[in-house]
Amino acid sequence: MITKKLKLICKKILDLSNNKISNLALQKLLYLIQAYSLIDSNEPIFEDKIEAWQYGPVVPEAYYYFRYKKKELENLSTNDLEKNIQKYINEIFNTFGNINPFILVKLTQSYESWINSWRNSEGI
Repeated sequence: MITKKLKLICKKILDLSNNKISNLALQKLLYLIQAYSLIDSNEPIFEDKIEAWQYGPVVPEAYYYFRYKKKELENLSTNDLEKNIQKYINEIFNTFGNINPFILVKLTQSYESWINSWRNSEGI
């Protein structure tokens, strides 16, 4: 089940994209936001697991929620998101948000964390 924090992060990304982001791009941005937070603060932004799928990293809860319940995000307010989380989202979106999703796929598939997870039988 998707956490409230992850819903708010998805909503913030959706807002930044003017509701024009694909699920594929959303998944890559979530991965990059999580990676940025881990590198910068040594703390994850969200606790939901990230899996290695064919087209790169995916947060399954966010993937299915966005695919089947995207409309429910419209009523959420991102005001409750902590400032540091908003900073990570804004910086990653400003850097990668307008890049072709398939370039993001190639980028995220080039990271050792994805490569190792893809080769791992669990893929997490």
